[in-house]
Amino acid sequence: MSEKKSVTVTIYGNEYTLKGEADPNYIAELAKFVDNKMAEIGKKSSAPAAKVAILASMNIADELHRLEKAKAENIKLIETLEKSIMEMKKSADGSLKHTMEMKEQVDKFKAEGAETRKKVEDALAEAARAKKDLEEANKRAASFQPEIEKLKKDLQAAQQRSEEMAKETDRLKDELQKAKPQLDEMKEDMDAAETLNDEAQAEIKDLKAKIQHMDAELAKAKQSPAAPAQAGLNFLPTEEKLSALFRKIDAILE
Repeated sequence: MSEKKSVTVTIYGNEYTLKGEADPNYIAELAKFVDNKMAEIGKKSSAPAAKVAILASMNIADELHRLEKAKAENIKLIETLEKSIMEMKKSADGSLKHTMEMKEQVDKFKAEGAETRKKVEDALAEAARAKKDLEEANKRAASFQPEIEKLKKDLQAAQQRSEEMAKETDRLKDELQKAKPQLDEMKEDMDAAETLNDEAQAEIKDLKAKIQHMDAELAKAKQSPAAPAQAGLNFLPTEEKLSALFRKIDAILE
């Protein structure tokens, strides 16, 4: 138990010795407060000290009551504020959670958007490459056109020659029939001529087959522009083969 201390104070002109466990300075401050209150009331009234003390006590009690009431109101206000803060915190937590969920969705949409954008860019790049390949294929096809026209003309010329050779062969057969009395003498020459004629017809037939095959290859080349530029051209008869064929025909005509 703390030791009680004595403090001498002056209140309204009278000295009092007070004992208490509180700090002497604190007791002196209380006494000074009471003295000030009584001095304030004493200036306004000539009442005896006892009455002034009662009035001062009433004032002090009034102030204390007001402070207690204000304290209770403040406590109630603080409780209300704490409740509001808790509700605001709860609402803020919910908002924060919603915001985080929205952020996750936005990040997800951004990632999906970036992936979709990359796919679109890749598709556009592929389309650009395809367009470029198509343009190059069209250029190659256009460059083939003169060769194709030349081949058509060569084919028409070869067909015409083949028809002329067939007519000439028929004419020769007619003349041979008319010259039947001389057939025995010319039989060996005729056999050789027929052999040459058969070879010529075979080569003409082979030439037609190759030309047909070349037309098919050229049609494929038009459908597939990326095919080699010389596709199908290797089937054309060389000048040497044509010369040999014409020599055989000339031998038949002789």
